[in-house]
Amino acid sequence: MMAIGVIGLAITGCSEEDDQSTRVKFYLTDAPAPQSYKAVKIDLQEIKYSLDGESWKNLSITPGIVNLMDFTNGQDTLLSDIVLYEGEYISQIRLVLGDNNSVEFSDGNIYSFSAPSAQTSGLKFNVQENITTSSSYAIRIDFDASRSIVKQGNGNYFLKPVIRAYLKENTSAVFGYISPSDIPFEVFTIMDTDTLRTISDPLQNNYFMLHGLTTGTYDIQIRLPETKIALDTLQTEVFGGTDKDLGTVMISAKALTGAPSVLSSFTGIP
Repeated sequence: MMAIGVIGLAITGCSEEDDQSTRVKFYLTDAPAPQSYKAVKIDLQEIKYSLDGESWKNLSITPGIVNLMDFTNGQDTLLSDIVLYEGEYISQIRLVLGDNNSVEFSDGNIYSFSAPSAQTSGLKFNVQENITTSSSYAIRIDFDASRSIVKQGNGNYFLKPVIRAYLKENTSAVFGYISPSDIPFEVFTIMDTDTLRTISDPLQNNYFMLHGLTTGTYDIQIRLPETKIALDTLQTEVFGGTDKDLGTVMISAKALTGAPSVLSSFTGIP
């Protein structure tokens, strides 16, 4: 079994910050994967950032193997932080990966996967929010592991990254619980063409969280796992910077009878 490395916290910049400085923290998070996934491990070697989209600087991190599935449903890990000065803003980020990337399934099978672009130039993506804070802010790198791993026709796997980065201070989260609590459900936020997804966690009373949401009206749709069967849809208003507690969403027994083949693997479901 591959050991999981720990990414270290590193602080760069001047020891004395003045009124013109901004501390920027970088966090890594992931969307929960379907039940068939047990671990998705990336060999994180470098993280680079750009202020202008042309020149690049390295964040100071300890390279290592990271299991993305350790950081789901609102959990994240601090990668590094830096100090910027007036007029300096993060515009783009690159993740550079090594060779030891793997996906482990619930049946115990482990497959390595290739990430050609990530191992050369790196996975480049934009920071999606305008900077409106001054003294400090946090950038959350959301690496959707399960949507990023693609199986080829020959049985091999490769990385087709689904990643976004946004400011924690400028965005909101919606969270809550789903009953019955022993069945994982897929939860989607939908606004126009913008869709985010997570999976509720039966080990935490079926808790779910979707984060990185901007101000607007969202449809919250709950589906059976790994299907397109919608069990419930509710609408909620979200205001950037304020999280929204949806409480406990009750799924009726009548709604659950629609797909017995999916539900038969869960205890207590006839």
